[in-house]
Amino acid sequence: MVVILVCAAGLVLAWPLATGSLPTSAGGGRRADAQRLRHVERHPRDVTTADVARLLRAHELPPEEIRFVLGKADQLGVGAFTLWMWIKRFDVHALAVVIGADIGHAELLRHLADGSLPDLAELEVFAVLNGLPRGRAAVTTHEERASEPTAMRVVRRAPGSGLRIEDPGTWPYAA
Repeated sequence: MVVILVCAAGLVLAWPLATGSLPTSAGGGRRADAQRLRHVERHPRDVTTADVARLLRAHELPPEEIRFVLGKADQLGVGAFTLWMWIKRFDVHALAVVIGADIGHAELLRHLADGSLPDLAELEVFAVLNGLPRGRAAVTTHEERASEPTAMRVVRRAPGSGLRIEDPGTWPYAA
């Protein structure tokens, strides 16, 4: 009887190792993450903040940006389901910008319902000022902007409002 129990215990312990179903390496952890993301894709009501973090990692956001976005979302009271739906509707970079710019839960839901995306270039300024980590490629210096052709600089006149200058080098009244 003891021999049968020892054999059964050995089989139970050896089976996951033999089939590779334990996350014994980095590949196993990625496999488990992918499996969980597939589950949440089919059942979005089960999404958690950890699932949102998995999705942000899957889209290769840097760890410090993931920590910032999730911390800010918690601070703003934005739920995991809303974060998940925003990523699915728009993308992870848009989520990082709107959360970093302190866009609240109600406004995120309104944009999701309308299918509208706020002006991300404008919000990115606020997001970076609020601490959103950005790499060097995302930041353009004044010298780089000055070297752009004038046609690429945009000045728009919004209906019912005055002149709107979107770039410091686009003052339309320069001689």
